[in-house]
Parts: sequence; C-alpha cells; structure tokens
Amino acid sequence: MVVGSDEVLSRSAWIRSLGLAASGGVCIALTGSPLEWAILGWLGPAALLGAVEPAPGRVWSAGRALCLGIVFGTVVNAIALYWIVGLLQRFAGFPLLVAVPTAALLWVAQGVSFGLAAAGCSALVRARSLPGWIALAAALVVTGSLAPALFPWRLAATQIGFVPWIQLAELGGEPLLDALLGIGSCAAAVAARDRRWLPACVFSMALVLPFAYGVWRLPVVEAERRAAPILRVGVVQPSVSIEEKYDLLRSASRLSTLHAMSADLEARGAELVVWPETAYPYPWRRERARDVRGRRALLGPTVRGPLLAGAITVDAAGRRYNSAVAVEADGRIAGIADKVRLLAFGEYVPLWDWIPALQRRFARGLSPGHGPQVVTVAGRRLGVLNCYEDILPAVARETMRARPELLVNLTNDAWFGRSTEPHLHQALARLRAVETRRDLIRAVNTGVSSWTAATGRDERRTPTWTRASFVADARMLQGTTPWVRFGDLVTPALAALLLAAPLTATRRA
Repeated sequence: MVVGSDEVLSRSAWIRSLGLAASGGVCIALTGSPLEWAILGWLGPAALLGAVEPAPGRVWSAGRALCLGIVFGTVVNAIALYWIVGLLQRFAGFPLLVAVPTAALLWVAQGVSFGLAAAGCSALVRARSLPGWIALAAALVVTGSLAPALFPWRLAATQIGFVPWIQLAELGGEPLLDALLGIGSCAAAVAARDRRWLPACVFSMALVLPFAYGVWRLPVVEAERRAAPILRVGVVQPSVSIEEKYDLLRSASRLSTLHAMSADLEARGAELVVWPETAYPYPWRRERARDVRGRRALLGPTVRGPLLAGAITVDAAGRRYNSAVAVEADGRIAGIADKVRLLAFGEYVPLWDWIPALQRRFARGLSPGHGPQVVTVAGRRLGVLNCYEDILPAVARETMRARPELLVNLTNDAWFGRSTEPHLHQALARLRAVETRRDLIRAVNTGVSSWTAATGRDERRTPTWTRASFVADARMLQGTTPWVRFGDLVTPALAALLLAAPLTATRRA
C-alpha cells in the first residue's frame, strides 16, 4: 500500500475532494422523508471515501480528512435539519440573528462524527493498518454510535424506504445497518475504481444478503401479526397551532374538539383512543386516582373510554412532567407515563440545580421520568414513547424490558411549522417497530400521525396540518428480539477492530 502526502496531492485534488464530500452529504440528506430516495444512501459513504482517498493508496492527512468529514456531515445536517432555525425561534424563543448561527453550530457539531470517522480512516491507512474502504465503514459506525446528537442522523436512516433491507435491525439495530451500508458503499467505490473482485463481492453481499433475509422474514412477521390479538386504537390529530395551543381562552374549545373526535372514533369501533402530546389543555394533578367531573374531565360527557391522553402533570411538590395519562372507562386513572429524555432549553434549563444565577432568572422547567414508561389500559400493556423518544433506540430498548405489547408515541410537532421535520420524525420512528417487532401507533398534534406495523411498513399515515383521525387494528405482540435482549454488539466489535488493527500492523512490521 502506497500512502501519499498532502504535498503530493495537488490543490485541484483538494478542491475535488471538498466537492466530493459535499456531494456525498447531499446524497445522504436527500434520502430523508418525504423523498426517501434510498438508492442515494449507497452513494454517500462512497463519496466520502473518494474525498479522503482521492487516488488508490493516497490519503489526505488526518487533519484534512477531519475537515472533509465535517463538510460532509454539515451538508447532511444543514439540508435535512434546516428547520432547526424555526424550532429555536418557536421552542426556545431565540431571535433570528441568534437562531441562525446557533443552528449552524448544531449542524457542524453533528457533522463532527463524520469528521472523526474520516480522520480515523486516514490515520489507519497511513499506518498501513487497514484498507480505506474497511476503515471508513467501521469508523462511521463507531463514531455514529458514540457521538452525542440532538436529533440523531445515521446511515441506517437512509434505507427506511427499503423495507426488506432494514429487517436486520431486529438483530443489531441501526449499528448493524450502518455497518452493512458503509462497507457495501465503500466496497463498491473501490471495486469500480480499482477493478478488484474482493470489494465487488463484499458490495454484493452487503446488498443482497440483508435483502434476502428481509424477503424471508417479512412473511414470518406478518403471520405472527395475523395470529396476534387485536386492539382497535383510535388516533386523534386535532391540528392545533402553537398560537392556539397557548391561548388559554380557547382551552375549553380545544377540549370539546378532542371529546367530539374521540366519541366519533369510539362510534367507529375504537377500543382505546389516543390524544397527542400535551393535548389536554389543563394541568393534571398526579395524585388523582379518578377522572375529574365537569367540563375539565378527560372522558367528558360523550367519551366512553378508555383513553390515553397527553398532558402536563403536576405532583404535590410542584414538579411538572410531560406525561401520558391513562384513564379506564370507569374513570379510574390506570397509570401515568412520563417523558424520560427532555429537550434542553425548551423543556428544562441545563445545570439549573447547580447554578443559583440560573435559578434566579429561569424557571426549572419539566422534570424527567425514570425507567420504562409502560401503562396497562384497556387490558393491554402499552409502552409509551413521548415526543422525540421514538427516534431514540436506547429509550425504546429500555421500554421493551417491561414487555409491552404495543408501542405508542404522543408527539406535538407544531413547533416545526410546515417543514419536512414531521415526515423525517415519522420515518425515523419506523425503525423502532422493526427493532422491537411491535406495532407502533403515533398520535401527533399536526401530523404525521401513523400506524406502523412490526414489519416497518406504514399501514396508515395522515397528512400534516389537517384535522384527521383513524382507527388502527393494532396487533398485540409478544417476544423479544436479539436487539432488545443483547443491545449493540456491533459497535464494540468494530471499535475493537479499529484499535487492534494498528497493533497488528506494528507486529507484522
């Protein structure tokens, strides 16, 4: 293996590498929902490899490779998460002049994981430890798993529209899909550039074997779903704007709308009705054992119940929680599930408990829940993923330890306006259904509300910013997948490979 230096590689080569890195980022970003052009996902890692290794055996220094990876990741995030600017304005109250640079910092920060992967690839190639196409693929998985992210974006997300291929998520989650896509894409690039048979075989296996597994596995999962008990779940999408939501004078009107839509769903056969995140317009006292009476009742005069309603709950000490309140048909409160992962600044102030100056200037915000959030209502165990928790695999795995039969997500995406975020949110959530082999019901204030089968296919999906409702024949499933039982084994294995490769190369030398 011949390793070149930055001096040998020309300035024009550097410009081409920058363009290639940016182009790869564009490819990854365009795979997001609602486009879901999965084929472009196979071009992204290949483009990054071509940028870092512009000629066979010639790589940029680790520093320049880091820059190329950050360019790649920043482009991905700037395109896919452009709506962060509006979110900071609506959710955190930032003025535009602060929101834009803050969003840019977030895009760059979330692009650093790609930069670290590219730098690691360069270092390993220069040390003659691993070929670039193997090193980059492994590094992308490791950095993607370990780097913190406000809104996670991984290579696996590019293939959500390729339903048969993503079925392997039940075995190894997103890290396994990342590894297969990364190694397949990089191997294809090397096979095309160098006319080598081994990378060509690796690419073929990375593409065909998961697809074959999916073709075999999908009918099996569908058969399990057909044999499982059914819970008819009614989903309410009231489509309330942020301005209307915080207009206290309209609280009674909003609750009347929720009651009317719920009664209609029950008339259509719903055995359980689900309201979106914080849909109930009044604070709910956590010590209550039964529904209140009168105009502020959860069930109201026309709703039979049971009901799972998003609400802000308050305990005896005054602590507030973002919760889902489950109430049975007889008015008994069956349980409360709290949001575990809160959003910084929007839902809580970081370091508030330790910095007195923050306590004097800001309210504490919401308190997080603890442990798996599972409630038993309508005779079934429901795992509740509140707000963006349905795009966090770790939260879903923690919830699955309590063995729910169905996953339910309550969300309010009105903060994002008429952007693509609700579509991206719903697409990323679909992987939780495959990883856990549970149907997933999503009740979202302004959409996208949906019913995703345990196969990852959408059975129902609503448009955004319209009042909508539907009844889902959700399947009550049992069992545990390898991903839920064992967690992430792929990332540690690849991290060990990356650490051991230099030592092996040194021993050989």
